[in-house]
Amino acid sequence: MKKNIINHQLKSQTNESSKKFLQKQICESFIIYKTYLNFKIYCFKTFHQRWLNISNINNFIKTIILSLILLSASSCASKFDYNFSNKKPEIKKTTSQQLESKPLPVAVNYQKKIKVAMFLPFSGKNKELAWSLFNSASLSVFENDVNYKIEIIPIDSKENEGDIESSFQEIIDKKIKIVVGPIFNTSISAIEKKAKENGIFVISFSNNPSSIGKINTNGGIFIAGIMPETQIDKIVNFALDKDKKNFAVIAPNNSYGEMITNYLKKFVQNRDGNFITSEFYENSDKDIDRAVSRVISSFILPDSLTVGKNKIKQNTTITEFDKIYPQIILIPESGKILSKIVSSIKKQNTDEREFQLIGTSQWNEISTTNDINLYGAWIPAPENEPFRNFEKNYYHHFNKLPPRISSIAYDLTYAIIEISKNKTDQKIKLSDFTEYSSKTKNGFEGLDGMFRFLPNGIIQRNLAILQVSSGKFETIEKSSKNFLKY
Repeated sequence: MKKNIINHQLKSQTNESSKKFLQKQICESFIIYKTYLNFKIYCFKTFHQRWLNISNINNFIKTIILSLILLSASSCASKFDYNFSNKKPEIKKTTSQQLESKPLPVAVNYQKKIKVAMFLPFSGKNKELAWSLFNSASLSVFENDVNYKIEIIPIDSKENEGDIESSFQEIIDKKIKIVVGPIFNTSISAIEKKAKENGIFVISFSNNPSSIGKINTNGGIFIAGIMPETQIDKIVNFALDKDKKNFAVIAPNNSYGEMITNYLKKFVQNRDGNFITSEFYENSDKDIDRAVSRVISSFILPDSLTVGKNKIKQNTTITEFDKIYPQIILIPESGKILSKIVSSIKKQNTDEREFQLIGTSQWNEISTTNDINLYGAWIPAPENEPFRNFEKNYYHHFNKLPPRISSIAYDLTYAIIEISKNKTDQKIKLSDFTEYSSKTKNGFEGLDGMFRFLPNGIIQRNLAILQVSSGKFETIEKSSKNFLKY
């Protein structure tokens, strides 16, 4: 009888201890949840809802708390596992070895993170674009950084060159070694020297070839935009494969138009195509009509009918069938000016010749798919389906649609996360970007397809061919899923 009373008392004490332990764990879980709510309110007040909208992880947090409660209950059961049999509990001797200090495991989220500066004009006239890029990077961290390896830090690049230099000094002072930004090529010259001197690798959104080679093993500039040369190379190859050999271009009268024209001429002539003509226009309806008229009426003659450069042989009669007109017309333009050009082509093409219109990645915007005169045109660009899925996800979090360039911010952040997985220290080297663990792909697979960092500062991309149709772009040639090893 006495033994039963003792056992009953021992059980009561155990149940009471278990209850107190469980209550303590529940309180701690409630504190975690309350801290989360305070953090959410702080983020919204501080960043005016520009920060990643974390309202969608309420259920996730609640699930964690419920798991903690269940774990607490389990802990209670194991912690107070008394022997209620008639046998005396075995008392284990404590040895000196058990009392020795042992290293505790370090929680992953308390490890030192790699800092990444988002160097964007948060306060300038392009602040909306800057915040969209920052949001995209935040979303990439939220979805991809499962090991809590990186921390993104917004730093205002301002607008003018003097402000950019002083803002970049903040990055140096904070000892940040990876920078995403700036957006525009004009900002690169202001920070290139300081980046190299301080071992900082800057990944700009620019696609200007003038910034190629501004990098070495100590630091410098990567350019993440889709290179014009890559685009023209891709579209010329595709057109030639479709047995379209005769090319012309209508381009803006500026350095960009001249650069695109030179790329087209080089690739066409090197691949036995025919470069028919190029026309440059000023931004006026009259000059656009003039350029269009000259292109659609231009032609060359077969070598059998000419001597030298298009000099007709004596006693030769030229017929309409002898004339080689353009089959492909490249228009490196976008928006309203693009619409004016294609409208002028339709109006002036009274002979109803068949022209296949091609463009650049500038066309990759929704306004292009709303212009009936562009239906059937081709552009070299990333496949659109992954971006459309990202667009929906972005809207779900931020209640607005992202600009097309935001996918680059997402992909660059993802690449940095992948690079950080293999890092055991905070030192960043050029080889961290240019050497890949996946030998089959030799690059990163992002929203915009495969891409990789080259030692000369270019970010190389594999592009698809898209065709314009009503309200959308259709992929008519997919991009390659890997790179050859260089």
